[in-house]
Parts: sequence; C-alpha cells; structure tokens
Amino acid sequence: MKIRTAEEFHDVVNNDFAWRRKELSKLLTDVESAKLNQLPTALRAGVVLLYAHWEGFVKNIAEYYLNYIDFQKHKYSDLKECFVAISLKNQIKSFVDSNKTTIHTQCVDFILNKSESRASIPYKDFIKTGSNLNSEVLRQILTSIGIDYSSYETKSKIIDKILLNNRNTIAHGNYLEIDKSAYIILHTEITNVLSDLKNKICNAVLLKEFIK
Repeated sequence: MKIRTAEEFHDVVNNDFAWRRKELSKLLTDVESAKLNQLPTALRAGVVLLYAHWEGFVKNIAEYYLNYIDFQKHKYSDLKECFVAISLKNQIKSFVDSNKTTIHTQCVDFILNKSESRASIPYKDFIKTGSNLNSEVLRQILTSIGIDYSSYETKSKIIDKILLNNRNTIAHGNYLEIDKSAYIILHTEITNVLSDLKNKICNAVLLKEFIK
C-alpha cells in the first residue's frame, strides 16, 4: 500500500477504524443482551477481541503514518528527529554490532552528510508490539512517531492490569470470571483511547506535525 496524500491517509484510517468499531459495537451489544448462561462466554470473547482490535489498530495507524510521511519526499533535515532516528535504526544497530570500520564510516557519513537527501522512512512491519501492547510499548511506539503519550498516562492501569492481564489469562486457556459492568467500562475506555489516538494522528497529518 502506498499512501501518497492526506486524503488517502484519512480514507485508509477511517476504513480501518470503521470496521473495528462496528465489530466492537456488536460485541458490546452481545454482552449487554446475553442471557445469564451465555454471559461468561460473551464476556471472555469480548475481552480477547477488544485486545485484538487494540493491538491491531495501534500498529496499523502508526504504520500508515510512517507510510504517508515516507511518500511526502521530504529531506531528512525537514523532519523531526524521531523520524530520522527511525531511518537510522538499522545503521545504528550495524554500527554497534559490527567491528568493521567500513560500517562505522558509512553510519558517520550518513549522519554528517546525508541530511539534505530525500528521507526514506521504513514502515513495512516496522512497528513491533510483541503481541503484548502494554502501556510502555504504547509509549515507545508513540514516542517513535512523534505523538505525545502524556494524555494516556492515566490509562496505564486499565491497559496493563485489566485489558492485557485478562486477555492473557483467557488466551492461555484459563477460566476467568469477568464482571459485566467492568467489561462495559473497559470497552468504553479502550475504544475512547483508540478514537482519541486516531484523531491525534489525523491531526498530525493535517498540521504536518512531522516537520521540524
């Protein structure tokens, strides 16, 4: 996929978010309308799929953002430092891991002499969640793409202690009793974070916040 314009970016993001929101709304309806003997299954399925959409959307929108920035054809000197760091990541790793002077020289040359070159931003499979998208992983992902994490600080407990822990317990085949009202709160909190993140990154595209 090549995302060349802001309109294409918004279309891709809106389409990705829309089908997830539709499925999550159906899950919430299933929980709210489930009979007593069906409720535990509906709740367990709800937690697992809520996490799946949490991880999937965060990963996708971050990659869409990098994809869009890559096709803007800016110079490295135009971009915020975090995006230059993304471009340099593999070279820095090679610099650290290698004993070859040629590798070290190439990395230094890039830093000193390539700032006016057209930026190449890796985006395919760049964002790593490790199937464990906790609050710290979210912080690292957002920091790497220049999005302020601070507004999500208060959500760390619900992400780590409730969503992730419950999902892991269920995914590992263990039985877990979940309170209906607690699930509804969890569903609301996580979907609100996803909606807010969508708005933040869409605004970053509109306002060109990736530029210095």
